[in-house]
Amino acid sequence: MATYTERDVAVIGNGLMGASIARALARSGWRVTAYDPDTARARVLATELPGIKAEADLETAVASAPLVLTCAPSYEAVLRSLECVGDWNGKTLLNTGTSSTAEAEHAAAWAAERGVPYLDAAILCFPQDIGTERGYVLFSGSPEAWARHEELVAALGPAPRFVPEQAQAASAVDLTIVGGVYVAAPAAYVDAAAYAHSQGVSGDVLDEATDKVLAALKDGAKEAVAAIGSGDFTTDQATLSVFTHGGETCLDGMRGAGFAANVLEAAVRNLKTAEAAGLGGSSFYALAQVAGGDSTVGRQQ
Repeated sequence: MATYTERDVAVIGNGLMGASIARALARSGWRVTAYDPDTARARVLATELPGIKAEADLETAVASAPLVLTCAPSYEAVLRSLECVGDWNGKTLLNTGTSSTAEAEHAAAWAAERGVPYLDAAILCFPQDIGTERGYVLFSGSPEAWARHEELVAALGPAPRFVPEQAQAASAVDLTIVGGVYVAAPAAYVDAAAYAHSQGVSGDVLDEATDKVLAALKDGAKEAVAAIGSGDFTTDQATLSVFTHGGETCLDGMRGAGFAANVLEAAVRNLKTAEAAGLGGSSFYALAQVAGGDSTVGRQQ
């Protein structure tokens, strides 16, 4: 018989992000049971705040709360470890790691087989942002589970977003933001900033230029989403061919200075592919037509 209350939550996985989640929940008045295969992590975490207790046994940790929140890199490893749990009565499973949409759908099916309401989450911020105004987490899955636990997950960030029924929605957004914004974009920028530094450009000058351009990129991101959604890639600004020429010029300059610029090379290669497909007169966003997704390839302008 359950001895937990609705103020209890089990956090499975106490790495950098999992520990930040546990701290944010404890500071907001939730009682956290922390479990990690590396038991030292949970023990250290439990010394930090009175609202966190460490548990060395996974089944006991799961039994301690109505919400089982997992935070690990591999969904497969999470589900494999949870096979030992026999009693899921009255519980909700929430996965917060980064996964493919197929993995999220598999996790939802795994939970459904056991009669467990399922939520998936995309954590679109850094560990230090969890529980602050900069914390942003998107959720998808069971509306009933969301209604039951919305107050709890709100402790992770001020404005959580929920997409009902589609278990894979959070994962799709997660891969979009992590892949396109947190990985590819900074990788290209770090390459370019290293080049600027080699040319004697001061940090103040680069910071100022970057600040000015970021505002335009924010508007460009909105334009990209709208263009891909509508299939309209017309433009009265710079065409895709203009970007191709500019990218090639930048690539030649950086490589001439001894920089590999591999991320930029990949971008130029994609632009050339789109140009070869006859999209040179379209907007930059016409890259979506050669991106490989069934929802965009072959769509008419």
